[in-house]
Amino acid sequence: MSRKTLTAVNPANDQVLGEHEMLDDAQLAEKLDQARAGYAEFRHLPLADRRQRLTALADLIDQHQREMAEIIAHEMGKPFHQGIAETQISSAIVRFYADNLESLLKPQPRQVEGAQKAEIVHDPMGAVLGVMPWNYPLYQVVRFAAPNLAGGNVCLLKHASNVPGCAKFITKLFHDAGFKEGTFTWLPVGSDKVEGIIHDPLVCGVTLTGSEDAGRAVAKIAGEAIKPSVLELGGIDPLIVLDDADVDKAVELAVNGRFDNTGQSCAASKRLIVERPMLERFTEKLIDRVQKMRIGDPMDGDTEIGPMSRKDLRDDLHDQVQRAIKHGAQLETGGEVLDRPGAWYAPTVLTNVAPGNPAFDEELFGPVASIIAADDAEHAIELANNCRYGLGGTVVGQDVKRAEQVARRLEVGMSFVNRPTTPFAELPFGGVKESGYGREQSEYGFGAFLNVRTVYIAK
Repeated sequence: MSRKTLTAVNPANDQVLGEHEMLDDAQLAEKLDQARAGYAEFRHLPLADRRQRLTALADLIDQHQREMAEIIAHEMGKPFHQGIAETQISSAIVRFYADNLESLLKPQPRQVEGAQKAEIVHDPMGAVLGVMPWNYPLYQVVRFAAPNLAGGNVCLLKHASNVPGCAKFITKLFHDAGFKEGTFTWLPVGSDKVEGIIHDPLVCGVTLTGSEDAGRAVAKIAGEAIKPSVLELGGIDPLIVLDDADVDKAVELAVNGRFDNTGQSCAASKRLIVERPMLERFTEKLIDRVQKMRIGDPMDGDTEIGPMSRKDLRDDLHDQVQRAIKHGAQLETGGEVLDRPGAWYAPTVLTNVAPGNPAFDEELFGPVASIIAADDAEHAIELANNCRYGLGGTVVGQDVKRAEQVARRLEVGMSFVNRPTTPFAELPFGGVKESGYGREQSEYGFGAFLNVRTVYIAK
């Protein structure tokens, strides 16, 4: 019987890029045994050596950013210049943990009654399984792998099935940096194998970035196995435009926040909530800007909107837009499948969106902006928090103090003023409510899968 394969298809033109063989059960077992041996060795590696390898990985990402961005563009359609930006935040995250792993792992002494010595230490626990998505194929991987490798765990990668070329190239970068097979291991398998991997005694936890359904399934399996999990799921992030905002700046922030990566981001600014004094001018300018967006080849430096990653996801988005219109939303521009090979969808603006409409209540994972009218700032906060998700949120206004007060009242994991939700190596990334739990990046992304051990020595 022939082996199953992962097929990479260019969403810009439907051309098959290549096929990658999946692991059968025996090969998967062999990979897990290699990780067992790798962990037994790697957990004892001196911190200086871990730091050296992380620094080497960051350097390699920087050196190969054009190759990485090109593979990303071909496999999932991200405009090339945005792929370059993805490599830059990825290397920054790796450098953060390279530069800080000694301080993060330094024993923490405590003064405790009756103790000659008492301290808290962080020990590795095994292999961490990362179930990663296609939309940021490098960034999502380093976000889970860098802190775990810094802490002495080894990493198992189950990447999205439509980006096997990315997974292969990423794995080579890790191996070339010194994180050899068994320390960083790509598992080209289907989702049906995830449960068995989680239950393997070597695996100490699982982190997933993806849909709510996938998150619920993985969290249930991890819970049954009594293993920790970190979930970064969906979002319908608000971008609130206050009545004192500079309208041109607000429009550019909205465009950047909503349409980056062709709108395929969990933390995109999906609901544009605008105070009524700003509504007409903001809407007119946004429609004009969106109509002028450059749609085209992801490898073209002028392209702002590429194809969506897959046709089925494009078709799901179009169905959501049609249902939103049936429920009262006004289509201002776009709203159509483009007549060309590939997974193309026109950048879209919907107005007259309110609670109860699919464009308000559901995550539209593509280039669709929903404009929502707010009577005042209090109403804007109410609308923003009327959501089962809570990943990020942005407030735009010239009175920064007032904008900050509004931002602090958003029920989200990340609040930004005058900037769309943006990843920084130094800041934790993650959400609340159905956007998931746990944090990645910064010191708060370190230690989720480490053993926080108490060491007490009596007098």
